[in-house]
Amino acid sequence: MPNIEPLAPEIEQRVRDSFGRQKMMALYGATMTGIGKGYVEISMPPSDIALRPSGIFHGSAIAGLTDVVAGYCAATIPVEDPYFVTVEFKINFLNQAKGDMLVGQGRSIKAGATLTIVQTDIYTRTGERETHVATALVTMMKINKR
Repeated sequence: MPNIEPLAPEIEQRVRDSFGRQKMMALYGATMTGIGKGYVEISMPPSDIALRPSGIFHGSAIAGLTDVVAGYCAATIPVEDPYFVTVEFKINFLNQAKGDMLVGQGRSIKAGATLTIVQTDIYTRTGERETHVATALVTMMKINKR
């Protein structure tokens, strides 16, 4: 795991509470497995809804995980009323995504007043073996909740 700066307890709790309300991630059975300032890791087990008939993770599940990881990664940066939406999303699928767990790791590259840039990498894990299956660059925009 990368060297991650811990979050203030109230920020971590806010992010975890928000993730707990994330219905799509609940549908996938995903859990937040790592968190720090400018960093989030979310893990998702294989399921009938996330897998193609061939047993590999569906591209839409990978893209969905990528987007959610980026959003929560941006939300770990201490700002008032942190609510982010995706502005731009570029993903490269690198390898077949077959494994016991799909893991998304996001790291903030640049946190600005309005835009935050996040690099997200997606891996499959089977035992000790990890395969890099996708990488993405995601631009998030801070907006006010309405």
